[in-house]
Amino acid sequence: MNLTSLAFSNYSFSYERAIARKITLVGGYSFIPETKLSGIPLVDKGIEFAELEEEGEEGDEISRILDEANFSSNAITGEVRFYTGKKPGARGFYASLYGRYTTMNLTHLYVYEGDMGTEYDLPINAKLTGIGGGVMLGAQWLIAKRVTFDWYIVGGHYGKLKGDFDAKTDLSAMPQEDKQDLERELEDIASNGDRKYLDVTVNDNGMFGKLNGPFGGLRGFGFNLGIAF
Repeated sequence: MNLTSLAFSNYSFSYERAIARKITLVGGYSFIPETKLSGIPLVDKGIEFAELEEEGEEGDEISRILDEANFSSNAITGEVRFYTGKKPGARGFYASLYGRYTTMNLTHLYVYEGDMGTEYDLPINAKLTGIGGGVMLGAQWLIAKRVTFDWYIVGGHYGKLKGDFDAKTDLSAMPQEDKQDLERELEDIASNGDRKYLDVTVNDNGMFGKLNGPFGGLRGFGFNLGIAF
């Protein structure tokens, strides 16, 4: 069990089995049950720290967004480890190659203010899928007769993130100029220079979009306890 990931309300478990003297296969599963982003311990601490520097309306807005956003995820990880220690089995330092498949769900009430000051509530629902591969360095020791300590030192993965999101609501009263501005505003959230990863359409029935962008993450500084058998 990964103890460090609990700071993100992420429950992560894995199983490792040797297939050669110094090579093992690892299968992992992790999940974040549906929770408010502000309810994740590390995120909550980050809000407190940020508001020391970002007080006032902007700090309050960040807190409001995180408090209203609900998030959940599931991830499956497959890994091959190559150990370097002299003793046989899963002991000592290792290098690993791994792949990860992740699904994420996000709900958030996005409030858009038009040019005339009219506010429109957009109940956004997003379903995202990420797949990627990476490398990691780590070390594992047997700290008791049947207790292992596994340290993820540093690693990372990169791949593709795709998904759909929508906010189904009656926007027939929204002027066409506001609809176009809303499209640009949302697409600018996920852009890199001239490259946009969001494709958004706003019509009388609501807002609809597709995401196609990079999927990356760090995997390190993790402390795991296990049972050897």
